[in-house]
Amino acid sequence: MTAAPPPGLIAIQGARLVDPASGYDGPGALLIAEGLIARVSHGADLDNLPRDVRIVDARGALLCPGLIDLRVKTGEPGNEPKETLKSAARAAAAGGVTSIVVQPDTDPVVDDPAVVDFILRRARDIELVHVYPAGAATKGCQGKGMAEIGLMHEAGCVYVTDADSPIVDSRVMRRLLAYAGGLGVLVAHRPADPWLTRDAVATESEWSGRM
Repeated sequence: MTAAPPPGLIAIQGARLVDPASGYDGPGALLIAEGLIARVSHGADLDNLPRDVRIVDARGALLCPGLIDLRVKTGEPGNEPKETLKSAARAAAAGGVTSIVVQPDTDPVVDDPAVVDFILRRARDIELVHVYPAGAATKGCQGKGMAEIGLMHEAGCVYVTDADSPIVDSRVMRRLLAYAGGLGVLVAHRPADPWLTRDAVATESEWSGRM
């Protein structure tokens, strides 16, 4: 008698396999056992599969590591009818995204370690994707005084940003970069000049000039 295969065996075959770690991009197949990759083939099919394995025909599909969305807007905390962390996670998982970083311009703004901790505690209840918080670079995302960057970093925020609001005060930006650099904290900034972009509808170019 042939031994039954372990439960949860899945073979994904016929895909375009993209592996950034090895630089491979071509036909490929995977054998998954209990949620872990057990075998990789750089051919369209796997040989010597167990008889009862579930086979997924992935012809025309892309097979790659989970994507990471570094800039996700949610309503939670404060405006849950707009978007919750869970609904954002569902949308991410449906699109092949396995990790999301939520922006800090919520209500309340994520400019305090207590709000970072709230998001991380809520994220622990969401098993679909990994959810990480970004902290505000300045208090209230107002571009004036620095937020509690060090404490938020210790609490678990992955970088600091004022989301859609550019920091236009160069002195604030200089102090922010110096302080964050000393702590090893990444700063993400929207590169926009509000005086140049006010009432604008297109990027300045020869084409927009002709139009």
